[in-house]
Amino acid sequence: MTLPLTELLVAQRARGVQIDSLPPELVPADAATAYRVQTETVLTLGPVGAWKVQPYPETGEPFAAPIPRSTVFGGKAELAASTFPAPAIEAEVAVTLNRDLPQRAESYSAEELAEAIGSLHLAIEVLSSRFAAPSALPFLVSLADLQNNAAVIVGPARSAAALPKLGEQPMIMAVDGTEIGRVAGGATTRTVLRSLAWLADHAAARGLPLKQGDVIITGARIGALPLEGRTVVVEAEGFEPVSATFE
Repeated sequence: MTLPLTELLVAQRARGVQIDSLPPELVPADAATAYRVQTETVLTLGPVGAWKVQPYPETGEPFAAPIPRSTVFGGKAELAASTFPAPAIEAEVAVTLNRDLPQRAESYSAEELAEAIGSLHLAIEVLSSRFAAPSALPFLVSLADLQNNAAVIVGPARSAAALPKLGEQPMIMAVDGTEIGRVAGGATTRTVLRSLAWLADHAAARGLPLKQGDVIITGARIGALPLEGRTVVVEAEGFEPVSATFE
């Protein structure tokens, strides 16, 4: 039986009008319930095309969310601004898998995930909550709401034959030609691979195993920043740029 919060979130995507309030009884009791809402939502909206996972934290485990294929776009995407209320943007590094990673008894290792990366990309994540006042709601609501993901724009592929030192990867994000964010580095390659290995086990345990061609965004390196303009461009040394225009 589908959870009431799932039904509410799926209905909002169909209507396009943000939800003003949430009854307390619909707030997930724990992360497991929030993940169940995620799974039910993405199975209703269509096949999974991508995942988001945070860099492995110092304590505990990362948080993650599946992303419907219908909201994953190639670079130089043109998107309808009206479909993203109060949007925010993040600059990220994404990977595309070159093989299926089915559930198994043994946990996946970081080394195995390094071999499963078919290509790397710059990516823009668009965040837009299904709720009118998301900051007033508990974190578990955001987690259930696919971590506020609204779209992912994936840039041109870079070979994964030699993984870059992501901890030392500079990156710039600009909107309408004006730089709004710059970093000299971020999560290390090892940290990213550790998160990807965790995600392979996590996704499979939820009945949504990672598959060849899936895109995984690996955590914000710039942002989240409010989108104030039309055209977003993310650039980084060694990568081709990724851009998105909101009409």
